[in-house]
Amino acid sequence: MTPFIQILQGGTDLMPSMAPYFIRASITDAVGVENDTLEIELDDEGGQIPLPAEDDELTVLAGYRETGVSLAGIFKVQGWSAGGGGGGPETFTMTARAASMTQKGKAGGNRHWDQKSLQDILADVAADLGLALSIDPQLASRMLPWLARWEASPIDFATRLAAEHGAAVKPAGGRLSVIQRGSGRGASGEALPVIRVTRIGSLGWQGEGEPRPRFSDVVASYHDGQDGRRKTVKHSTGKRGPVHTIIHPRASEGEAKAAAASKARDLTMQTGSASFTVTYDPAYSAGAIVEASGFRDGVDGRWVSE
Repeated sequence: MTPFIQILQGGTDLMPSMAPYFIRASITDAVGVENDTLEIELDDEGGQIPLPAEDDELTVLAGYRETGVSLAGIFKVQGWSAGGGGGGPETFTMTARAASMTQKGKAGGNRHWDQKSLQDILADVAADLGLALSIDPQLASRMLPWLARWEASPIDFATRLAAEHGAAVKPAGGRLSVIQRGSGRGASGEALPVIRVTRIGSLGWQGEGEPRPRFSDVVASYHDGQDGRRKTVKHSTGKRGPVHTIIHPRASEGEAKAAAASKARDLTMQTGSASFTVTYDPAYSAGAIVEASGFRDGVDGRWVSE
């Protein structure tokens, strides 16, 4: 099949005029807010490429001529770089980030909530960002007795709050999506399409083991407002080893349980990393389960796409 990409600014397809200078485009789709990026590299012999305007909005569609294209992301231009020499070509690289990551998302502010669910709180944060909220139903109903956002940007606050509950937030496509890390589900709660990779047909792969200390349980503490005592909860990792204690106490039993479960998941998941190069499929998504087979012991099995 023939790879095909469209880069639109407004209703104008930039590729016909860009094609004579086009070298590559790279799109990174990641869990969370840090790395959703677009890079476009062009031949810049003689400084022929005009500088882009900051915050120009680019819509990218990718796929194959035979089967059609689908939306790969909406990005805003953030910067550029140019260089050459040493016998190599002069090139110009334009970088852009997910369009929802605007200055509004980085503005500080204060707010508090009493007896609100995770969905209620994150819906308010999404509204501050000018976005709608999509949240995994298994996360949505978790109640928090009191919570404050103090001199924190909406996106930093949402990221920290989600992490406390084993989740990740991602602003994209006009929505603030909240998924449970490692679940293989999207923000709707439905399973994401599994990414199946095999050694035969693979375009490249690399696996690394990262041994970490093993813990049997995670303990978190909280302040019981009824009797004024500090109490603890425990979550099993399913492994053998010492107990891991979370240092900072939580405001309620529910928050302590969520923090212990989240930490236990991190301790058991993050023991290795792998990368697989495969032919592009628009159905693939960050956060999906990756099933690897035919490679070797330590690489074969289930991974979570980051």
